[in-house]
Amino acid sequence: MRRRRFLLAAAALAALPAVAEERFSRGLLWRVSAPGTPPSHVFGTLHAADARLAELPAAVRKAFDASRSLMLEYVADGYGKERFLEAAMFLDRRTLQETIGREDFERAYDSLKPAGLTREFVNKMKPWGVLLNLRASWQPGAAATPDAQLHALALARRMAVTQIEEVEEQVFTFDELPMVSQVALLRHGLAHREELATLAERTLQAYLARDLGALWREQEEFARRQQDIAAHHAELVKRVVLDRSVVMAFRMQRELRRGRAFVAIGALHLYGANGVLALLEQDGYRTQRLY
Repeated sequence: MRRRRFLLAAAALAALPAVAEERFSRGLLWRVSAPGTPPSHVFGTLHAADARLAELPAAVRKAFDASRSLMLEYVADGYGKERFLEAAMFLDRRTLQETIGREDFERAYDSLKPAGLTREFVNKMKPWGVLLNLRASWQPGAAATPDAQLHALALARRMAVTQIEEVEEQVFTFDELPMVSQVALLRHGLAHREELATLAERTLQAYLARDLGALWREQEEFARRQQDIAAHHAELVKRVVLDRSVVMAFRMQRELRRGRAFVAIGALHLYGANGVLALLEQDGYRTQRLY
């Protein structure tokens, strides 16, 4: 009998990841609660400046309006912006042209020139700095991102605003990405801009459908189609999404314990057995999808 109970328990534990993937495969707004504490909310955002995201959904705005505080992934102040820019530049004798080759450098410069960046400036940028600027150039920039909208609303209400990460952690995420991965991802991005723009659009469509599973599958399918950079893409996803989700789930609890917090993080951090919601449940919180 004891052995049978052990096998049943083991089977139940093995099924937990699959259950979590299914439970946390849809939904952008979640109520998070613990006994004796007023409930809080966790909202999955998309860091995109697109007109289709120009207005927060009614359910999100209602939860936000009832909240005591706002917690974002990161809030860049003047120093933070300068530090991030500094970190994205070579401060030694290295140049981008020497790092990625003349042909790819010319592609990079032509892509960033419309933003007003000089050849000399682009030539001192690290590959990850160029890559982030390329990603930004795929967005039409027609509206403030959901994160920026929430931040502006919080400031207008004089609501307490906190952040999960500091600027040095933001820098570390990208600056410690192996140079071979930085170069491979940038070269691929420069050579396949149309395909990556299509990926960005498909990601937005999945977000608008509130389909977290589809968001994740878009990343997986992209890597499967691009075997030459699959390992580098996996390293980036690990650093940007999976590793940071663990930190987020831990640090947001300082606000969740106070209650009536509104936490806004990238939607990919919500998905599946390794996402923030599943990690919070492991720490004793209850979660309920609202939108």
